[in-house]
Amino acid sequence: MTMAEIKPKKVLDQEWVILMRAARELGLQKEEVRSFLRQGKKPTSTNVHK
Repeated sequence: MTMAEIKPKKVLDQEWVILMRAARELGLQKEEVRSFLRQGKKPTSTNVHK
């Protein structure tokens, strides 16, 4: 077997797998989850540290 034939094994974070399965069960589409994650938490006057 050559190095080109050896494929690295993907390791998935099991918490993410569980979250994505739960989102799917709720009927969320992949793009909806992506959009939510891209939004991030926007700072407001109540959570900005001075």
